[in-house]
Order: sequence, then C-alpha cells, then structure tokens
Amino acid sequence: MPGGPGAAGHQADGEPRAAAAGIGPVDAVDTTEELAALLRQLRRRAARRDGGAQPTYRQLSALTGWAHGVIGDYFAGKTLPPTHRFDTLVQLLGATGRELRQLATARDRVEEARRARTAQAPHGRTGPPGTDDPGALAPVPRQLPADIPELPGRTRELYALDVLRPGQRGSGPVVVALDGPGGVGKSALAVHAAHRLGERFPDGQLYADLRGSHRDERPVPPAAVLRRFLGALGEPRLCSGSEADASAAYRTLLTERRMLIVLDNALDAAQVRPLLPAAHGCAVLVTSLGVLATLNGAVHLHLSPLTPPASIEVLGLWAGPGRLSAERGAAETIAHHCGHLPLALRIAGARLAARPRWPVRELADRLADPAGRLAELSFADLDMHTALDAGHRELLARGPAGRAAALALPLLAAGQGELTVTEAAATTGAAVSATEVILEQLVDVQLLESRAPGRYRFHPLTRLFALRSAARNTVVARAAPRPGAQRAD
Repeated sequence: MPGGPGAAGHQADGEPRAAAAGIGPVDAVDTTEELAALLRQLRRRAARRDGGAQPTYRQLSALTGWAHGVIGDYFAGKTLPPTHRFDTLVQLLGATGRELRQLATARDRVEEARRARTAQAPHGRTGPPGTDDPGALAPVPRQLPADIPELPGRTRELYALDVLRPGQRGSGPVVVALDGPGGVGKSALAVHAAHRLGERFPDGQLYADLRGSHRDERPVPPAAVLRRFLGALGEPRLCSGSEADASAAYRTLLTERRMLIVLDNALDAAQVRPLLPAAHGCAVLVTSLGVLATLNGAVHLHLSPLTPPASIEVLGLWAGPGRLSAERGAAETIAHHCGHLPLALRIAGARLAARPRWPVRELADRLADPAGRLAELSFADLDMHTALDAGHRELLARGPAGRAAALALPLLAAGQGELTVTEAAATTGAAVSATEVILEQLVDVQLLESRAPGRYRFHPLTRLFALRSAARNTVVARAAPRPGAQRAD
C-alpha cells in the first residue's frame, strides 16, 4: 500500500495515509497463516498509533466476549475467523475503510482456497475410499444445542476448557470430562464452551445427549449414537455392521478432520469409549454425574456451586432486568436457599419472571421452609428434585451394595455438619468397614462430598433430598439387607 508510518496527506478514498501504513501485501493472501500475518501487522500498528503496548488477547476478549484462546488462534493462523468476527476484529485494530474492504476480500479468498483444498483431500470425498473421484464436500455438522449467552461465575472453568483444540500430528485427541452434582450446570457449561471454541474445529461439531442421568429413560447405547454420527458425516451406510465396525468407520472418517464432539450426560466410561475419535485434530468434551476416572487420557474438571455474587447474577438474568435491585437482601436469601446451584437459581428466577407482581421477598419466604424447599424449586420442565434423583437412581441400579447405600442415605442426612466414618457407622449401626464403602458410593454418585480422607458432608439441597428419600427407600428395603450386612466389594 502507498505511504509509510509517517506519510502525510490523504489517499484517494479520503483515508489518512498514516493510519493505513504498515499493512500489506493484501492481494496475494490465500492462506489462514498469511491472513493472520495481516492481523498481527494491524495489531502492531495499533500499538504504534496509541503509543503503548499491543492490545492483549484478554483485552480483545473483554471487548468482544470471545474466548481469548480463540482470539490467539486467529492471530496464530490456526483458525479462520467467521466473516462477522473478522470484520469486528479488524475494526477494533483500526483498519481504514479501504482496508476493511481489502481485508474482507482477502478473508473470502482464504475461505474459498480452504474449501478447494478440502474438496481435493481424502476426507473430503463422499465416494468410496480409494477412488479418485473427490465427489462433493463432506458434510459439516453443526449439532450443538442453542447457547446460553451469559454464564456468570464460570470464568475459571472456561479458561481451563481452553485446552480443547486440535493437537499436533502424532498425538491423540484432547478429552475433557466435566463432572459434578445434579443442577451444578455441567451441560450449560459444556454447550457454552463448545460454542466459544467451535471455530477451532472447521469440520464441524457433533453432539449427543447420552441420557445417563435422565429420569425414566434408558441410557443411549453407543451403537445408536454412532448411527447418528455416521449419518451426520454423510456415511449412513457404514453403520450396518456391529458396534465395533461402526466405531472403526467413525474413527476412520474423522482422520485428518478437525471436529469437536460433545457427549452430554454420560452414564460411565464404557458408554463413552466407542465414541472417542483417534484423530489428533479432534477434541471431546464429556459431561457426567460421577468422575469418569477410567477414561484414558482425559483431563478432569470438577464443577462446584457458584459463589454468592455469581449466584445473584444468575438469578437476575432469569428474573429479568432490574427485578432484584430493590430487594437485594431477599435475592441473597433466595440464592442461599438455592445452595448456589445454577439450576435452582434458574428455576427461582423463572418463577419470579412468571410472577412479575410478586415481591422478591415472597419467594424468599416460601423457600425458607426446608420441608417445602425442593417442592418450591420446580417450574415448567425444570425440577431440582429430579436433577438430584439421578444419583439415587444410579445407587439403586448398582445391586445390593447400592441399595444399602440408598437405605443409609436418610439416616446419614439426619445429622448436621461433617461426618466421619466412625460417626456414620454409629448412625447406621453398620460396621466401620461397610460404612466406609457406603459413604464412598454416595460420593461416587455426587450425593455426598468428601473434601478430605475420612470426612464427608452434604450439600444443603442434597441433604433435603436425602431426608425425603426415606419414603422411597421403603420400596427397596425388603430387597436389601441392613447396610452392615453388605460385603465391602
């Protein structure tokens, strides 16, 4: 482009030459890396113009709301920004009107060149493998559910999920497993993070609800998920064999592709393993109630309830603008009674939104009664009791040892504060060794927390659920002996 950093005067389109200095050449750009070099030039020029340091990725993230790791990928040439994001980014970096037009043309040229290369690559064929006919471009599935635009209180977790990116050739896929108690917001966080990071995976995003924690529904078999995924990848004919054959075909199709796979509500690691790709360009995000500790190579992220300030923010998002401002104390009481769990806060906020003439204090008073609190935390298709019931159902499916733990649950919840193994044994009348097995089973299904060896505690809402489970346990009492009679295996 004409002119240098100190050039005076104006160009033909009226833009100051000094503002346009240092960018180019633009017309020869046809790769993501070359386009990223232009972005870096704009970033350096912005620093010279403002007489300071270059804008950091975190600063750009704060201005745009995009993940700073994704912004870093744009500048490194690892990801091609979508058109609207590219336009926003170059404007923030001070591109002139003429440069905006040139850069937009260059970005479109890069996209066209990438599509042409994809069409010629082996994974872009729709014909039989080994043929020379590339056929049409492979489908690019975008299966993620709708995003929740704001997710207060999860900045640390979103930063941790920045590891989800295509890896180096020769490495395996990145796998992150999210776990936490019912209502802690695992699915919302997974979907939100997948939307934020999805542009790193230009070949698409696959999503499946494995229904491992859904009430009155059986977990989805891996073979059924593979059929859906193979269909989405344009190869439904490859799922006609066994589950092992379908899994092998799925892994083959993902070779050299960059895809993000979200597996929501997994029951256990066995349900997930056939759905894991082997390709270095893929990443997998799994959510589950318990820790999938036997999932090879997974990075584990354990979700906890929100902080009180973030809880108020979530409650306000669902209650509506300005609803809480006049009754901050009542809002804090509601957040406390919700145990700072995102689902409970969402339900409480929705109830306030549905009753615009209610004072906020009315709902706070209703939630103050422990006996009716879980019943109050239900609205439309959202129900806190149902979310907590997932762990209880998992116990009952574990055979005699699980049923023994379910029977012990209301006894253990009758006390207050932390429990030791000895105290729990005295409460249930079981042997210490058998009691420790029971307590650990309750931890496995997120009905109990253990923050130190031999010490256990209930979340406030889980304690209320456990006390209410006594009536349900009478149904299984005849099928299970006393907890102390169970073997420790």
